[in-house]
This record gives sequence, C-alpha cells and structure tokens, in this order.
Amino acid sequence: MNNRNIIIGAALAGVVLAGAILAVACSSQETPEKIDLSTIHTTAAETLAPETSSQETAETAEESTEAESSSAQSISYEIAAYTEGDSISIEYPVISGMSDPSSQEKANQLLKDNALSILKAWDTESGGCTIEIQCQVPALSQKRITVLYTGYASQEGAAHPVNQFYTNTVDLSSCKDMGLSDFADPYTMAGYVLSDDVEFDGVNGDQLTALLEERSAMDIEYYTDIFENADFPFDAENYWPSTFSYEKQGEIYFSIPVSHSLGDYAIVKFTPETK
Repeated sequence: MNNRNIIIGAALAGVVLAGAILAVACSSQETPEKIDLSTIHTTAAETLAPETSSQETAETAEESTEAESSSAQSISYEIAAYTEGDSISIEYPVISGMSDPSSQEKANQLLKDNALSILKAWDTESGGCTIEIQCQVPALSQKRITVLYTGYASQEGAAHPVNQFYTNTVDLSSCKDMGLSDFADPYTMAGYVLSDDVEFDGVNGDQLTALLEERSAMDIEYYTDIFENADFPFDAENYWPSTFSYEKQGEIYFSIPVSHSLGDYAIVKFTPETK
C-alpha cells in the first residue's frame, strides 16, 4: 500500500481522526482559555501620507493613485474546467491583464497545477474515482490571488464521498504560493482553536456543540503540527495537508479536519486584534 492509498483510506474512513481523539482525550492537558496573540502577524495594507502640501506634490500623488487604480482594475480572471468523462470535473481560475505576460503565464500554470493536484492525491489513474470541485476567487489584485476550492471526492465502493476544501494563495509578483505561516503564527493559531475564544465560520447550534467537543479532544501539539504543514506547495502524490488557509480583508480563515458526521472539515475564523 503506497502513501496515497494511506491518505485516501484515512480520509474515507475517518479512522485516523477518531483514533487521535481517543488517544489524546486520555491526556491531562487542559484547554487554554486565553491565548497570547503577541506573536500574530498579518499582511496589513500600508497607508502613505504626503510629506508636503504643495499643489505639485498633490497632483503627482493623485496621478499616481489613478494609475495604480487603473492597473488594479485591469486584471481579471475567468473560470476554466478540467474534465475526464462524467466522473471528474475540477474548476480553476485563469488570470488575464497582468502587466508582465511571462509572469502571467507562470502564475496561471501554477494555479492550474495546484488545482489539479487533487488528482494525484486520489490516484485517479487507477480508475473508479469521482471528483467534483468548484472554485471561487474571493480576492484578486496585481499583487495576489486567493482561490477557494470546494466539492467532494469518492472512490468506487466507498461508504460515502469525502467533502473537500482546499485553497491556494499566489503572490503574483514572485509567482510563489503563500500559506498560513505567511498570515499567522501556527502555534498561536493552535492555541486559538483550543481556546474559548475560537470562532467557527457558518457553524451554530448542536453542530457547534459537537464540533467543540471533538476539537477539545486534540492538543496544541497536534494543531501546531498540521498548521505548520498547511497549504501549497506540497507533494500531492505522497501528502495532502490536513488544513488549508486564506486571508480576506484582514481576517484569517483556515480549516481543521473533523469527522464525516460533522462535514469532514470545519472553517475557523480569526480576526487579529491589530485589524
């Protein structure tokens, strides 16, 4: 059995998560109620004020702002789809309007490769696999694109499909992937997830109660480890991250693995105090 089969088997059955819950629940570690957010770091927008009030300086600044605004508005994207018969469909964005055509080509290839990496994780070459993935682009500028992928994947004969959530943030100036460590400190986020302050996106009622109980069975080392190994880049043939993240309007969102009965993943929302 190769690593891909191990990853897929664990995702389908949910056995790894259940075993981890039972093992860690026996420990005596207490859930932290408050966390120290002093180590958090985010990518805040930079505001520059003119040093002089002369008319010439003001006009120059205005012209520069208009040029930057026009440049930012020129970049756009379309949604493309990779398909294999009726069983596989994966959407991904295609950017246009970047100032550097070679960088645009490189960025689009990276986005496509990352979107389709789920094919390697699920070993679709062996057949009998169904994958349906849709993409959204919550943020796009000349500097960065953020893409969210949601859907499901299933192996023939499996008891149920596995809900999928993965993300990809690409720095368009360097054409490189960005991850959770670029937005926040993994250890701090682990403490936040285990704290009473944690906020889950779109979860309430009985589902929230069950989610909090399941979360509390894990320890800070477990969450720190998966957060340190979150996001692209990674070798999809041998490893698929347990968590993916993205940043939107100063808020940080990241997934944590949960049991299939709770949806296979949950989204944590963190608002930095410095926002």
